[in-house]
Amino acid sequence: MQQLRKRFFGNTMEEEVIEIGSPFAAKRVILLHGLTGTATVIRPVAEYLYRRLGESYSFILPTAQIIKVKQFNGEPVHAWFDVKSSDFRREADVGGIFASSDRIASLIRKEISQGVSPKDIYLGGFSQGGVIALTTALLEPFAVGGVFALSSYLPLEEQLISQLTDASKDVPIFQAVSLKDEFISQEMSDRASEFLRARGNPVRVQKYDMKHEIRNRELNDVINWMQSLV
Repeated sequence: MQQLRKRFFGNTMEEEVIEIGSPFAAKRVILLHGLTGTATVIRPVAEYLYRRLGESYSFILPTAQIIKVKQFNGEPVHAWFDVKSSDFRREADVGGIFASSDRIASLIRKEISQGVSPKDIYLGGFSQGGVIALTTALLEPFAVGGVFALSSYLPLEEQLISQLTDASKDVPIFQAVSLKDEFISQEMSDRASEFLRARGNPVRVQKYDMKHEIRNRELNDVINWMQSLV
């Protein structure tokens, strides 16, 4: 079962949230698209995962707000945060990351208020969406079921890192690394996994001979990883 809902954020911005699966499913997956994407763009990924994981899972796909992105000469696009430089290690939009993380945290709180255990909530994302999935989970005062980040990274700015919670050290993480990624360097991927392991997170890193994209073979590995957590 699939539903499309429209929600208002702010005074004028209308954004979509796509839901796939039963609202009574035991487990929830919040899946986040990448830069310039939407819930509709990443919906085939959610549908693929849903078909293979089964009806005990449901998926929630929010869409990022439209903001002006400096790297695109101020062009307004759907983005979870601003990109101020082609070198993602410089001038990270920490404020934008926190704002989007707060929004996703509100979705988590809603599921918890409906009786879903934090351990039955999973976060996943591609590229920018992976940044927000990781950040949100690591800022929560409890451990969610797991996070999978596809072709992504973790900003290591002090103002972000200093707010990570002790409880989130128990969150299992699946990091999918694209060896021919045109945007996310191997150094950035390695720094993220090394940092996460050093703080105690159970991290599985899987590398793929592909570009900045999503392929079924990595989704199959995500599925196997998620099933191993149950």
